[in-house]
Amino acid sequence: MNAVGQSPLIILGGGGHARVLADCLQMGGRKVSGFTAPQASPDLAPGIRWLGRDALLGRYEPAAIELVIGIGSTASTHRRRRLFQQWTERGHQFATVRHPSIVVSGLDVDLGHGCQLLAGCLIGPGVRLGDNVLVNSRAVVEHDCRVGNHSHIATGAILCGSCDIGARVHVGAGATVLQGVKIGNGAVIAAGTVVTGDVEPLTLVAGVPGRPKKALNEQDLEGHQCPT
Repeated sequence: MNAVGQSPLIILGGGGHARVLADCLQMGGRKVSGFTAPQASPDLAPGIRWLGRDALLGRYEPAAIELVIGIGSTASTHRRRRLFQQWTERGHQFATVRHPSIVVSGLDVDLGHGCQLLAGCLIGPGVRLGDNVLVNSRAVVEHDCRVGNHSHIATGAILCGSCDIGARVHVGAGATVLQGVKIGNGAVIAAGTVVTGDVEPLTLVAGVPGRPKKALNEQDLEGHQCPT
């Protein structure tokens, strides 16, 4: 049995986010066995080839490999959550991905299973990230923030200190969430928004300052129809 952090990796997905992760993992010296996608795709990186569809994972003993979700999100995080839950229920483990350039405080930081911390991001002291959280390139999660399971802090977004971000939240590229703000489960913050006050669950917020634009529902999230 391989120890977690040493097992071969399989990336679920063959698009742009999967390529970023393949590069990140190779820079960190991790062995990537290949990737899955609905149809044959070009190699993600040298030596990282298409293995087949996700169903082939059933051939592997869960302890023999670790998985990496190679799907990002532009609004709804439903697909990332569904994949994570589907394969953890079958006993599989998801690897934590950490780009070599990240800055993570050594003071009281707690990372959930399968977190992805991409190039140039900063994680401050006292931060708590849930399972399957994606902190994208150059994003900032400042001191004492809480980010719930399956949320995505997109490229260049900033969470100021002591923010409380719920589960399944998408904070869009370049958005800023001010100190102490709470964002409810399933909310979507559009790119470039400045969030100055608390956000209700299942709400699309946009603008400077941010204003509620639309009430969302679970069907919106599952159908990836959340406009940003």
